[in-house]
Amino acid sequence: MRSLKYLLRRSTIDESTKYAYRWLFSRAQQLQRRSQLHLKSKSLFGIFRHLIHQYHRHVPIEYLCGSAMFFNRLFIVNRHVLIPRRDSESLIHHIQQLYKSDKNKQSIIEIGTGSGCLSITLSRLFPHWQIHACDISSSALRIARNNAHLHHCSNIEFHYGDLFNSHFLENNSFDMIISNPPYICKDQLSQCNQGIFHEPSIALFAHPPLKFYSEIIRRAINGWLKDGGYIVFECSPFNVNQIKELLENQFEQIEICFDTNQLARVISGKKKYLKPYQER
Repeated sequence: MRSLKYLLRRSTIDESTKYAYRWLFSRAQQLQRRSQLHLKSKSLFGIFRHLIHQYHRHVPIEYLCGSAMFFNRLFIVNRHVLIPRRDSESLIHHIQQLYKSDKNKQSIIEIGTGSGCLSITLSRLFPHWQIHACDISSSALRIARNNAHLHHCSNIEFHYGDLFNSHFLENNSFDMIISNPPYICKDQLSQCNQGIFHEPSIALFAHPPLKFYSEIIRRAINGWLKDGGYIVFECSPFNVNQIKELLENQFEQIEICFDTNQLARVISGKKKYLKPYQER
């Protein structure tokens, strides 16, 4: 404890770093109690020093602490899943608005669930819905299942599979599709925070950038999404207009929503009803 007080008294440390150190010290105490075998040092100071070293190498504090907050709920995280971010809460708020007057049971699918924070939050808000969450990473699905158990979710079914495999969830149809797919391209790497390079690249980077959006929309048009159903994407200000163009032919009531920083963060559309064919 004396080492923590010494560090916090140093005038060169800013308030955000002091806040991080307090969290890391609590984590060090937790790890010491668990006697983690993979740690070289078993002393509290040794574990604390190791965590500080990792923190200053830009390892996100959420990974070091093993958890992150999302929509006022705690989620287990590690390097196999993206860190839940407050920006993504905009997607949840938008879905709440879309269904605020609709009490019917809905069947939804999330593409690329990661930690499961989106599906699990919706499960708690709409316990009468049937939710399907999929990911190509078995390690991510393990974390998502643990989080679902932590939050007592009984209406989520998890699926392992590849979006680009034509047999994946074929002959299925849903009332809503949600996704926060990979969309960062190499040209944007210089603008990224260094901590992002510790997160799973498979969940971040795409070439071309709209690769996943295009495939999800194609699947939605070809049967995954029922007529009148919603598709809801997390996006970035850099790609929102391009996604809108992809939606415009087959979707109506297209909405763009903004996060707390007033940046475009969510885009949604309602699949048009197909008009019955009439013989002349």
